[in-house]
Amino acid sequence: MDEVKLACSSSDERGAQEVRTQMDGLPDLCKQILQLLCTRLSDHSIMVKQEELRLMQRSSYYLEIKRHDLPPTADEQHHPMHISDSMLWNLIDTWRLQRAMALASSQVELLLTMMGLLYEEILSGCQELKAFIVAYNQGLADSDMAAHIQQRLLQTCEYLNDFESRMARNLGPLNLRNQLIPNTSNSPRIRLSASLAIKLPVKINRLELFATSNTVDLHWEVAGEQSPDLDQEFEIQIQSLHPTTAEHGDVTKSTCQSYSVQVTNLIPGRYYEFSIKRVDAVNLVYGLWTDTIVLKTLDVSSKEQDVPV
Repeated sequence: MDEVKLACSSSDERGAQEVRTQMDGLPDLCKQILQLLCTRLSDHSIMVKQEELRLMQRSSYYLEIKRHDLPPTADEQHHPMHISDSMLWNLIDTWRLQRAMALASSQVELLLTMMGLLYEEILSGCQELKAFIVAYNQGLADSDMAAHIQQRLLQTCEYLNDFESRMARNLGPLNLRNQLIPNTSNSPRIRLSASLAIKLPVKINRLELFATSNTVDLHWEVAGEQSPDLDQEFEIQIQSLHPTTAEHGDVTKSTCQSYSVQVTNLIPGRYYEFSIKRVDAVNLVYGLWTDTIVLKTLDVSSKEQDVPV
């Protein structure tokens, strides 16, 4: 009986010692949390991560194919072979190409889902850490709360590291189970590799929009692009909304390689929906983003002067 009492007493003492240790470590724990909240979890850092995630979600992803059995020419060094090339279409097995496209699409969706979940966990951890600091300042923090928040701090740091490393990581090559070109006695020995390429989203420049009674000047840009890439082709869609924005009318589409266009022959005093995106390419595996804006042409009956939107 005495041995049982001694064992219980020893266990209680260890528990009390752990509680005292946790409470003694509260100032250091709070210091670590405050440092994180002022750096990687600051309001500015959270906004940057949100914008990075939004750009990834709105970007276009493409399957790129490169040939490795020949030394690249000057053009190929800057422009890898695409599956739209006629030679590749004749050699690549259609079923294997479809599998590669599906694999690439799944990889993008998985990446974006993972990035979204990491971001939500980072936000949740940030809120918990802030709540703990408030509780500590009010003298409400106890040993159980300290133990939980210590674990939450470690988890949040791991989520931050994972988010940042995935953001900086190149999409890289795809690990295809089968070669795109089957090895047969009649086919040439061509070595191909497949990888994912990303293009940042196209955005309407709302500061340069201009509408008159029968024309609208549209300008757009590619996020993060330092200078216009004239090799890109864009699709402009125009839809009439009349008499209210809830009623859709005729839709017209056009393409261009410039970064602006003037839409003419519009009806005065009518709403129009303008959308812009890249022209879909044959090697596009994922791209849901289309920037859209609704404008109203000036009503000539109101005798208003033409002014910028």
